[in-house]
Amino acid sequence: MMPTLKTDTPLLYAAPLSGYSYKVVLTLRLLGMEYALRVVDLSVPRALRPAEFRAVARFDEVPVLLIDGLALCQSNAILEYLARRQSALHEGDESQRLKVREWLAWECERIGLNLAHACAARHFGHHPETVASWYQARAVEDFSRLAQALADRPFLVGDAPTIADIACFAWQPYAKALGLFVPLPPAVEAWQKRIRALPGFVAPADAFAGAAP
Repeated sequence: MMPTLKTDTPLLYAAPLSGYSYKVVLTLRLLGMEYALRVVDLSVPRALRPAEFRAVARFDEVPVLLIDGLALCQSNAILEYLARRQSALHEGDESQRLKVREWLAWECERIGLNLAHACAARHFGHHPETVASWYQARAVEDFSRLAQALADRPFLVGDAPTIADIACFAWQPYAKALGLFVPLPPAVEAWQKRIRALPGFVAPADAFAGAAP
């Protein structure tokens, strides 16, 4: 059963080095929603993280969003809830809805795996070189796939941004900051520029600036 609780302002448990967390912060900002941010230190073993976080984090992972009496886990599920709740950053007809869900599923299996691990390997250096190279090679394939999709449209599902764009974009600023995958395919670069131009956009460094632990 999904945990329920009362919060006047949505409360987000997140971590600055987590692209999954940034995905939700960026969506909240693009939607113009007020929220409180509480940082979870991922260097602390899961069993030792704050009890209030562990009580609502079903998978012991960030992000967790407390909103409307619910404790929502998993970044793409949170994005879907917010898009429906605010009637924004969502698809148009049924065909587009299915395409958005396809991209969300693809992002989980590809970018959310490959680019996330490529960034972690560069940042922390804990991955064996062969493993890091494997993730990087797969990430290059992912950028090529994005470039193909964006060759004839401004966003992944038509002319307007959706949560599919936010989900696929979220790890990319981290990769850029680490000097990975530069230069990118021109279509991906142009798409990133369009996302950064959206009202309310915030980069990861600014998204987590001053956040309380």
